[in-house]
Amino acid sequence: MQSRAFARSALVCILMCSVAALSVLAVPEAKFADTRQSFDLNTAVPEKFGDWRIDRSSIPLPPSPDQQAILNEIYDQILSRTYVNSKGDRMMLSITYGSRQNQQLRAHRQEVCYSAQGFKISRLERKVLPVSGVQVPLTRMLATQYNRVEPVTYWFTMGDTVVLSYLDRELQQLKFALSGYVPDGYLVRVSNLSANVDQSFEGHLAFASELMAHLDGDLRRRLIGARI
Repeated sequence: MQSRAFARSALVCILMCSVAALSVLAVPEAKFADTRQSFDLNTAVPEKFGDWRIDRSSIPLPPSPDQQAILNEIYDQILSRTYVNSKGDRMMLSITYGSRQNQQLRAHRQEVCYSAQGFKISRLERKVLPVSGVQVPLTRMLATQYNRVEPVTYWFTMGDTVVLSYLDRELQQLKFALSGYVPDGYLVRVSNLSANVDQSFEGHLAFASELMAHLDGDLRRRLIGARI
């Protein structure tokens, strides 16, 4: 049993090293984003959908200057909104877009970003869960700082594929590189302030599913991948 586990680990290490080496050898200049329609997130993402509308009284927590510098370097568009429904429930939505997704994507994992801003991270888990009928590989975590308790759900895309692990990202990047392109991609994050963590995680999925149902089909595919 241990020998099988060792063999699997060794195979993964070999694959990761091979992908990393090939990625260095095949560094394209052309952006895949230039081959297809672009979206302005501020207009493409509706201010009202279903029972949700923008809560203009809420002021988003700004990132630290260091994190803002990383955001500006990696992403071309940053959408940050808080939505509220008729029950008074609030959901914070962040969608960021980068036309050149590369090694810097690793530096923007949300558990790293939140930790850098002084949050304690717990309940970190990676799962494949349904969002608007699509099985999406995503990350969940609980971020706490003093009295602020924030359950968070997020995922990354490269091209039209949701990438979860380091190897997923490297393989997707290599696939584009061998075709002569640098992939574009999105970060989608949904969070709220609540001590009821499990209920919040379920609420994130419901909110994201309803949002995706109100988006342009092409943008929806880029944000959660193709329907299987």
